[in-house]
Amino acid sequence: MINKQTVQQELDQLQSLIMLVETYEIIAGTSVRRIRNSVLANRAFHVGLNRMFREIATAYSKEVGHVMKKNKITARGSGVSVIKRTKPTVFMFLSANTGLYGDVINRIFIAFLTEIKRTKGDVIIVGRMGKILFEDTMPGSPFTYFDFPDNSIAIENLKQISVFLAQYEKVVAFYAVFKNLLTQQVKTSIISGTELPVESTEDNVIQRYFFEPSLEAVALFFENEIFASLLEQVFQESRLAKLAARMVLLDRTIITIEGEIRRAILKKQHVHHRTINRQLINSLSGVALWNS
Repeated sequence: MINKQTVQQELDQLQSLIMLVETYEIIAGTSVRRIRNSVLANRAFHVGLNRMFREIATAYSKEVGHVMKKNKITARGSGVSVIKRTKPTVFMFLSANTGLYGDVINRIFIAFLTEIKRTKGDVIIVGRMGKILFEDTMPGSPFTYFDFPDNSIAIENLKQISVFLAQYEKVVAFYAVFKNLLTQQVKTSIISGTELPVESTEDNVIQRYFFEPSLEAVALFFENEIFASLLEQVFQESRLAKLAARMVLLDRTIITIEGEIRRAILKKQHVHHRTINRQLINSLSGVALWNS
C-alpha cells in the first residue's frame, strides 16, 4: 500500500537521479564546447589538404604514365598510390564503449550493415557496443576488433588501427558527424589515399610545383600523412557527434525525470490529504460515539 514513507523514498530517489543526470550533462557539454571549434576548424583544413594531395597525386600519376608510355609498359592501375597495398577493401564501424548516446550508434550500424551485405570486404569494429551489435546481428561472421576509449583520442590505439588499415587499398569508415547540438548525421567516408574525394576549385587553375627531393618521395610522404590525418579527424568527428548526442539524450532524460518528480509530489500530497481525511473521519466517529 502506498504511504507517505514510500512516496518520500521515491521522491528522494528521483531527485538523486536528476542530480546525477545533470552532472553527466554538464560533463558532456564541457567536452563538446572544448573540442567543437577545433574539430570544425580541422574540417576546412582537411579540404585544403585534400586539394593539395590531389594535385600531387595527379602529378605523380602523369609522371608514372609518361615513364610507362616511354618504356612501353602496360598500366596496371590508377597510378595514384605510391604505397603497395596487399588487401583490397575494409569497412570500419566506429561505435562506442558505453551507452547514453541515444540512437546514433544504431543508425551508424544500420548504414554499415547495409553496405557490408552489399559489397565484399573485410570488417573492423571499433568499440564494445559495435562488437555486441555485430555479433548479435551476424553471428559467426569474421571481423577484427579494436578497443578505443570514449573520453579521449588515445594515440597508441589510433596508431595500432592506422598500422592495420595501411595494408588496404580502400578504407571506408562509418561514423557520425556533428551538424548542430540537435542533429548528428551518419557519414560514410573513404579515408584511404587512393580514393580521396576531389574538391572543386573556384577558378580551376592548374598549379605547378617543383618537387624535392623527388616527386615519388613527396607523394609517398603525403599519402602516409594524409591517411593518418584523415583517420584522426574521423575519430575526432565521431567523438564530437557522440558527445552532442549524449547531451540531447540527457536533456530529454531530465525532462522525463522532472515529470516523474511532479507526479511524485502530487502523489505525496494525495497521500497527505488522505491521511488528514482519515483522521477527520476518526475524530467525527469518536464524537458520534461519545454523543450516543
